[in-house]
Amino acid sequence: MKKGLFVAFTILLTSCSSDNGHQIVGDQLTVYFDNAEDETLAEKIAFYWKDNDLLTGEKQDLKIIRADDEYVLKIIASNPKQTANMPFEELKLLLELESDLNLNIQKVGKRANYPIEIVICDNQFEPIYNID
Repeated sequence: MKKGLFVAFTILLTSCSSDNGHQIVGDQLTVYFDNAEDETLAEKIAFYWKDNDLLTGEKQDLKIIRADDEYVLKIIASNPKQTANMPFEELKLLLELESDLNLNIQKVGKRANYPIEIVICDNQFEPIYNID
């Protein structure tokens, strides 16, 4: 699964250049978050990315936002036009990633039971494809 995810992320990820609130920066990965209470979650996602060999060797930006009953993990697509025609295997890998994040990232506080949903975005973190 790790090699498949690496290939998927090499195709999908690129970086953004806008101001997106708080951030955790490590090597070539930046995890943005708006709410200061989500810093621990951002750190856990950054470590998850590193520990699961999801770093692609290029700059990657992720963003965590709070929705009513979930967290949304926004991932920037390197080629947004091709996202609509995402191959089934890549979609399957992203669904597996989403499931694995929900199993392995322990959230705390009032939102501890809220799931993480992955959304593919453009370089300004505007949604272009919802994985679910």
